[in-house]
Amino acid sequence: MPNVPDSPLGRIALCCSGGGYRAASFHLGAMSYLNRVRYKGKPLLENVKAISTVSGGTISGVVYALHKQRGKSFLDIYHFLLERLRQLDLIKTGLEKLNANASWTNQEKRRNLINAFAEIYDKEYTDGATFDVFDDMSDSHLEEVMFNSTEFNHGLIFRFQNKGLFGNRYNNVRRASAGEVKLSDIIAASSCFTGGFEPIEWPDDFLHSSSPHMKEDLGKWEKAGLMDGGIYDNQGIDSIIRSEARVSTQPFDMIIVSDVTSPYMDPFTFHDPQEFAGVRSLSYLDIKDKLKTLWIRSQRFLWLLMVAGLLLPLSVDYSNHIVTGIGLMLAVMTTTILFGTHWARGKMRRLIKDTSNYLWSEVPEFYRTKLSALDLQHFQVGRIEPLILDRIFSLSTLVMNVFLKTVRRLVYGRLYQPEKYQYRRMSNLIRELTEADYGQQMERGKDNPTYYQNLPGCKSLLKGDYDTVFGAGIKSVAEKAASFGTTLWFTEDDELVDMLDQLLASGQCSMCFNLLVYLTELKHTPGNGYEQLSMQARGEIDYLWDQCEADWILFKEDPQFLVQQLGTVNNRSLDLT
Repeated sequence: MPNVPDSPLGRIALCCSGGGYRAASFHLGAMSYLNRVRYKGKPLLENVKAISTVSGGTISGVVYALHKQRGKSFLDIYHFLLERLRQLDLIKTGLEKLNANASWTNQEKRRNLINAFAEIYDKEYTDGATFDVFDDMSDSHLEEVMFNSTEFNHGLIFRFQNKGLFGNRYNNVRRASAGEVKLSDIIAASSCFTGGFEPIEWPDDFLHSSSPHMKEDLGKWEKAGLMDGGIYDNQGIDSIIRSEARVSTQPFDMIIVSDVTSPYMDPFTFHDPQEFAGVRSLSYLDIKDKLKTLWIRSQRFLWLLMVAGLLLPLSVDYSNHIVTGIGLMLAVMTTTILFGTHWARGKMRRLIKDTSNYLWSEVPEFYRTKLSALDLQHFQVGRIEPLILDRIFSLSTLVMNVFLKTVRRLVYGRLYQPEKYQYRRMSNLIRELTEADYGQQMERGKDNPTYYQNLPGCKSLLKGDYDTVFGAGIKSVAEKAASFGTTLWFTEDDELVDMLDQLLASGQCSMCFNLLVYLTELKHTPGNGYEQLSMQARGEIDYLWDQCEADWILFKEDPQFLVQQLGTVNNRSLDLT
């Protein structure tokens, strides 16, 4: 059995997953709880030596790391970020910047949505700061920062980090050039999720007026589209594991993974065609015949109108009269429509025929031979629907669920399968305080002697059914936070504004609960070497337990007590620029 670290919680690596403003808020709540509890005479958050972030987590990670470099307190950073999350609607502001008359600060950037976001980040979050702010981190508790994206030339991770390789093996960026990269562009690259944005181009979209080294190195790099780091690793775990693999890096005593993504998938639902009525009952030939009939009837009607227009002036002997004008105008209009539509119809038929022939010629001979066996002209629309929709939905499910969930399991496996990480890992998941997740955890752990509830020293506040351990208040917060979607705004209405506080509270409650579980396993798992730690070390762990225990009782009474205690942005206005 692996032994506990010599200094549990001494050196912490924090991973912050992607997930838009939901992730940024949940991680901020988790960090605020780490800052609340004290370990060895200082906030536990100050034991975080490395931070690895992805997508929405990069918003919180970059802002926190930047302002720690500038000597700001956690409370200042907390309120600064909270104010931006609460008031800034990124989608609306980003779209406004695409208008023709909108300002575009960096003319070297292509004018698209992801670069619009980069400009907003630069103004609202990072105040023009560049990566060289992390060249010397001796005044911060952080030693390493890793902000992750994915490059689309080779499907590899592209890391913005102050130690190790900046970029990847195909784009190895020297420190002088890396230092000129704007933090706002890093946030944009890391959070550029597929479908919502186009890629941001390395290196062209990263150039600016004060980047001479980057411009000098342009010929050394291959151009690449960068997108969401979550495509490769949505938790940022891989960067931390690679950091530990470096010869010069001291191993971490604890790796905390704060994650708002769900491991679950909704079952695939097949398209259920309704009764073949109306349009669904028609085949291509049926539709063609109906359109032909409609066209013939329309022509007859137009011919009648034209004749009526010519005959109407007879009633006034074609004299200079309003009736004459109306009749002739009607005749001219119907004649124009008749011959115009006839001409357009012929053009359209030729265009459709030419396009169909071209597309059919581009289909490989093998497939043309096979498809010719399918008589599509007699296929009813209702029969074609499931053939098309089931393919579209299955492809969407593959890309957005199967692929990402599989990657998530593989990455988590690198942390949870090796025994060496048994007492050096802790997950902080947005769903694990929900009733459904808790029930699944209990079912999986009931026959496991090392499951925390089965350990002889596990205290009663962690044992029992869901209502006993969590209560109605935490359940409400956890369910709301877990069900909230990925957005880039909180200002739509009061419900969304309140959701920000729910996510903060969820991050705080989850971190408190997970620390209690970890400390229980650390202290009470037989034969793990805990008793061999010094009395002082065990005393510090006991003190940390006491703090978490007292806070858990408070969370059960009021899950938002810490959110209220820290205050809201309405109580203070901060400018950290």
